[in-house]
Amino acid sequence: MGSPKSLIVTGLGFGAAIGIALGTLVIAPNMDSTPGRGGESNDEVREKYSKLVLDHNIAKAQLDSADSVMGDLGRYVVDGTLVQRPVMVLSMPDANDADVTAVKDLLGSADSTDAGSIKLTEKFLAQESADKLLSLVTTTLPAGAKLDKKKIDAGTHAGQALAAGLMMDAKTTQPLATVDDRATLLRALRDAGYIDYKDGTILPAQAVVIVGGGLTPGEDEESPGKKYAIDTTVKFLEGFESADAAMVYAGRVQSAGDGGVLEKLRAAKTGISTVDSIDHPVSQMASVLAVKEQLDGGRGVYGSAANAEGAAPALPKDL
Repeated sequence: MGSPKSLIVTGLGFGAAIGIALGTLVIAPNMDSTPGRGGESNDEVREKYSKLVLDHNIAKAQLDSADSVMGDLGRYVVDGTLVQRPVMVLSMPDANDADVTAVKDLLGSADSTDAGSIKLTEKFLAQESADKLLSLVTTTLPAGAKLDKKKIDAGTHAGQALAAGLMMDAKTTQPLATVDDRATLLRALRDAGYIDYKDGTILPAQAVVIVGGGLTPGEDEESPGKKYAIDTTVKFLEGFESADAAMVYAGRVQSAGDGGVLEKLRAAKTGISTVDSIDHPVSQMASVLAVKEQLDGGRGVYGSAANAEGAAPALPKDL
């Protein structure tokens, strides 16, 4: 049996490769298979489709096996990497609860200090409630915080206000806001239905992991609302980053393409680390390692999508 490090490296490569293969197979049925085209008979089309289904099922089974191994290895890899580092988790409205829980559990395995969890509601990203959100964060802005005078939109200003209320100064590690100012901002947002959190659980954070889902614009009647939500999410993240916050945004692989949040964020080349495929253990591990990388002054683009740079940050040297 190989060493833990060799198993981890093998698992990373296997998990990423199978994930990419599965994505290819899922997309493949969209190929033109109209009977008669290209000289193919109906029987030939059916045979090709049957093979695609079989290959897909094999890849899915292999991916499930890889995930089960990576789930255990991930906890081993991140163990102790964030000792005494206060890390907060924010979840977007489209985030899957299981993905959020998995990230929280791994942050616990990394021995980080739990700075609390905040869930943004659908109202936070809704166009019809944007004016009220903009007004609310302006009137409850923590003392000393500044809002962008050129980008006057709800997403940007909400990101800047929450960063000022929740984060520590990157250099001094002192809270950017007082306890009272932070409470005023958060309670106002919760009372208005924009966020949700439990009283007494929110502490100033050195880093934040923001978990999203796989929202894409789509082509149905809801598309304008989806596009607004995606654009507002990106503006919110960029606004939050303007406070020099150590940030990781993690979402499902769908949002890395087709005008999704990850695709837009990666194209903007911000200082935010991004991770796709957050519903798989290798990316959940990558998200925690990316927090450590951010706190050390680095950034990265991780996952299995074509616009990712690798599966995960470099593994700890002491493994």
